[in-house]
Order: sequence, then structure tokens, then C-alpha cells
Amino acid sequence: MVTHRYVGVVMGLLMLLWFASGVVMLFVRWPEVTDHERAAGLAPIPWEACCDFGGLPDDRRFERAAVEALAGRPVLRLDGEVFDLATGRGLTGVTSAEARQVAIAYARAHGVAGDAGAAEAVVRDQWTVTGYFNRARPFYLFHFDDPARTAVYVSARDGRVAQAVNRTEKVLSWLGPIPHWLYPAVLRADVKLWTQVVIWTSLAGVFLTVTGLYLGVVAWRPWRDARLTPYRGWMAWHHLGGLAAGLLTLSWVASGLLSVNPWGLLDSDGDARAARVAGAVDVGQLREAVLAAKAAGAAAHRLRAAPLDGRVYLMADGVRLDPLARPAPLQAADLAAAAGRLGPVRSAALLAREDQYYRGHHEPVALPVYRVILRDGVRVYIDPGSGEVRRVVDAEAQGFRWAFEGAHRLDFVDGFDRGPGWAAAMTALLFLGGLGVATGVWLGVRRASDDLRRLNRNAPRLG
Repeated sequence: MVTHRYVGVVMGLLMLLWFASGVVMLFVRWPEVTDHERAAGLAPIPWEACCDFGGLPDDRRFERAAVEALAGRPVLRLDGEVFDLATGRGLTGVTSAEARQVAIAYARAHGVAGDAGAAEAVVRDQWTVTGYFNRARPFYLFHFDDPARTAVYVSARDGRVAQAVNRTEKVLSWLGPIPHWLYPAVLRADVKLWTQVVIWTSLAGVFLTVTGLYLGVVAWRPWRDARLTPYRGWMAWHHLGGLAAGLLTLSWVASGLLSVNPWGLLDSDGDARAARVAGAVDVGQLREAVLAAKAAGAAAHRLRAAPLDGRVYLMADGVRLDPLARPAPLQAADLAAAAGRLGPVRSAALLAREDQYYRGHHEPVALPVYRVILRDGVRVYIDPGSGEVRRVVDAEAQGFRWAFEGAHRLDFVDGFDRGPGWAAAMTALLFLGGLGVATGVWLGVRRASDDLRRLNRNAPRLG
């Protein structure tokens, strides 16, 4: 009882912060630049300066490749490296002037007006704090003087727009994602420390909730007393509120713990079979496909390699081209063949709506999608436009879906997993959970004050 009370004073305040920020999280997402948003800011590929592949060996294998414009010149992005196709040399960085061109093009494509101002050098800040940005560091930061006060981060290493955030998004992030995920840059910059803080505060929250449920059930004893609670005043509110929302609170805190996959409980090694869909491809095949696209005058902002069955196809702004730059839309037989390369298939179908393992949260996922369920239960989702594997959901990923996402977001009911009705229900539940915690914090603070006064009265007086 005493341990529950005093842990509750400190941990309860953090849990209240989680509840309050959780309400904001129902409507707000962490600012990020999606691949689609970044591509929208690209200029057409300048074919007149293309395409010198330099010393890239023809037999070099690759997984990801794209040709696009970077500050007026064509570049090849190959598995994290950048090559200047005007000179054939590798690109080791961009100048601030080039980065400014990239930032302005991105801003104009997204309706951001105003001047970009001078470049500011940034290695890591609140909006580029996660490890996701490590390969792009350092950045050129441009503060636009538009009404929204938009900030655009361009990688000084590869010239890509890495982040964009405006004043409103910053304010909402400080009310939602940052406190909810314990994301202040001073903590989140140290991944190991941040992970341990999340794990141990979550464990403390689990302890507080479990002991509270136990004490609440023991004190309730409905078989001995017809009253709902033996307490009065604030204690009655805490007792009933805690009992009503205790299991829900436990679900939220425990699933929050699982969000960081502590001790590798739901680690996934990936499924190597997904690579069979693309097959092995090399730079020589890529070069021929790109040169064919140039000869055909493909007016694209980006050519992205979409290998299938060992052949290099190109996605030219959403249009699939074969190795000779001819339109080559995927057919049902192509998708069926791709499914067969994965192994024994239980079922395969083209989905026009999300399912329980291929779904969005704040934003819907791309549809339609070709879903392949293998006999061992692994699910592979293939883009029917390009033949690329969008998502692989193995047993561990399926466990994560229910242990974290389902328990934390309560989004397991089809048709009631987002939108105004779901948000209203979640807000009410968060309020109920917060009521049990808030009354407990108040009672704990009041009792702690009484204990301190008692200790002060009983302390021996000197002199």
C-alpha cells in the first residue's frame, strides 16, 4: 500500500502526461517527409547531361536505385550512394547553394512561399533526433519566412530533403508525440539511455497499475458490502475510477513497453524469400534500361528501379517501363508468378481495402495491394503497379501488431479503427484512465504532505 502510494506520486504524474498527450496523438502525427512528398519537389531529369555511369562495374548487384535531378544535374542514387551522371563520379556532398535550390523546389511544390534565407548548419536537433536521419547527417537548414514559418532540412551528404516542419507542427508535437514518446532531443539523442528510460518507466507504470488493481479489488469486496465502495470523497473517486479503467490502463502501459521491443521479445530476422520476387539484378542491366528511357525521351521527374524476376523495370513517375522503355503494366499472371516465387502459397488476392496487417493509422496505406499468404502464415504485400514488395509480415510482426498496435490503439475493429467516432471513444477512455491516475496523485501528494508534517513534529529539537 505504502509503495503503491509513493510510486504513484511520481509515476502517476508521468502517466498523466502520457494520457493527456495521448489525446493529442489521436489527431497529430510526428512531422516527416514521405518519399511521395519528396518526389513531388523534384525537377524533370535533365537528360541532356545524362548518362555517364563512370567506373561503376556492370556486375555490381544492387537493391535500390533511382535516377533523378539534383540542383540541375542528373544523379543516380544507388543503395545509399550518390553518383553524378553528368561526370560519372561519386558525389560526396552538396554545397549550401545547391541545397538551397533543393529546398526552394521542395517548398514551392508544397505551396510554401517566402524566402529561404541563409543556410544554417545542423548536425542534430529536435526534429532530426532519431537514428532514421543518421545516414543523411549533417544538414543545411533553411528557415522560410512564410506565414507558417516552415523549416526545410536538406542533407549535406546526399542532397535530399530529409525533414520539413512548420510552427504549428512544432507546437503540436510538443503537446503530443514528444511527451508521449519521451522524445526531448537531450534524451532521445542517446538511443541506449532513451530505451532504458522507456523500459523502466513503463515497468514502473505496470507495477503501479497491477498493485492498484489488487488493492482496489481487495477493498471492494462486493460480497460483503452492498456499497460500490467503502470510501468517500476523493478516495471513492480513485477507487471506482481505478477499478473501471485499471485493465485498460494496464493494457496501454504494457503495450507502450512493447513498443520498443524490450529484450528482443518480438525481434524479426526478416524473410529472405521476399528478395525472390525481385531477383538478382546488376548495374549493367540498370544502365541499359536508363539509356533506353533517355532514348525514348521519358519525361519523368524520377526513374526508380523496380526489378522483377531478375529483370530491371523502371517506374517513371508511376508508369512502369520494361528494359526497352516500353510501357509494361503488370498483369494478373505476373503477380501470380511473383507469388509463386515466394514458396508454397495458401492464398493470393488483390485487395482494395486494408486488412488487419496492412493498414495505416493517421493516414491510409497505398491501395490496391496484392496480398500473398504463404503456408507458414507469413504475409507478403506486393505493389500491383510495380511488382515491388511493400511489406512482409512474419510471425513476430503479427505478434507486434496485436501486442502493441491493437492493445495500444484499440484499432482491431474494422470500421472503428480511426475517424471521429473512434477518436471520441478513445478520448473518453483516456479521460477515464486519467481520472483514476489523477485522483491517486492528489491523494498521494496529500498523504505525503501529512507524513512530512508528522515527521517534522516528531523530530527532536536541537537546543
